Amino acid sequence: MRAKIAKKDLLPAVMRTVGIADKKSVVPILSHVLLDFNSAGLTLKATDLDLSVVEEISAEIDTFGTVAVPAGILGDIVRKASENAVLEFSLAEKGTKLVVAAGKSKFEISTLDPADFPEISILKGACSFALKSSIFNRLISRTKFSMSPEENRHNLNGIYLHKEENKLKAVSTDGHRLSVSETEISLKESVQGIIISKKTILEVKKLLDLSQDNVTISLSANQIQFTFDNVIFISKLVDGNFPDYKRVIPEISNDFFVVKRSDFIEIVDRVAVISDDKIRSVKLELSKGNLACYAANSRIGSGKDEVEVKYSGQGWNAGFNAIYLLDVAQTLQGEFLKIYVKESLSPILIVDESEAESLFVVMPMRI
Repeated sequence: MRAKIAKKDLLPAVMRTVGIADKKSVVPILSHVLLDFNSAGLTLKATDLDLSVVEEISAEIDTFGTVAVPAGILGDIVRKASENAVLEFSLAEKGTKLVVAAGKSKFEISTLDPADFPEISILKGACSFALKSSIFNRLISRTKFSMSPEENRHNLNGIYLHKEENKLKAVSTDGHRLSVSETEISLKESVQGIIISKKTILEVKKLLDLSQDNVTISLSANQIQFTFDNVIFISKLVDGNFPDYKRVIPEISNDFFVVKRSDFIEIVDRVAVISDDKIRSVKLELSKGNLACYAANSRIGSGKDEVEVKYSGQGWNAGFNAIYLLDVAQTLQGEFLKIYVKESLSPILIVDESEAESLFVVMPMRI
């Protein structure tokens, strides 16, 4: 087996396998990437049995062959090669070593039997639909920050994707906040509610950030597949029931204020430096035409800032985690935020009228 590949073509693909391969697995082959040098070029495969990636790249190949090598080691070798390097691959010691050469650098990497690498099945004949990558990326961007970080709450540790009429909706919650975003979709088939794992979301997001074309999403009973031009991600779906998120969304009322988004970010971020490092609590106080933000810390002191807002209702105040407020405000793009309020211990609803397809709920906290 002999092949040559430019670093600029190989590095992105290898690093994607590093993100998938399971370095902590007790099964050694799962920490490896499968390199298949064939007539079409080089096909790379990696899996942790829950998430798999298959990618094809062009390569100059003299002799075909397949080999399994540690993904992390290969990633480091390729990453540290000179920028314009062309890497040469060959086998030594009867196929038990992969030789990687670039200029005067030469590495021999131990291999495992490629026959032991798990089979990765591409979804065929499943329910499929295509979206512009930028549109699906927006759905993910608007909801990924409120996925639960607690892995034992597996049904909240991801994004809930489902179809309602002609809308595809993405939802996430960690129990303290809720994010909902939607887009129109022309698909006659129904899409049952599915939960896409956090790891899958974060890996697919990297490709969405780079893609200018469509992504095709295919669904089976327990798997989801994302197909880009030359990359396929296949993931198991999270087994669990997503909570009835609609019942926690406050009703639209006349009690709301409008604030310039950049001003809101500034006062919350500025005052939050005083708050406790763990809780990050701030208090919002609303009066006619004015929003004040307070924070107090028994060890450090207190802080206050305020900004003009459009509001003519009754006085209102409530405590919040500053990070939750900033996540929403920094994720949105419009100039103004519209924030609906009720009692002090009721959740607030945040929307951006220039982006009607998204809404955010933040639960208050006692201060």
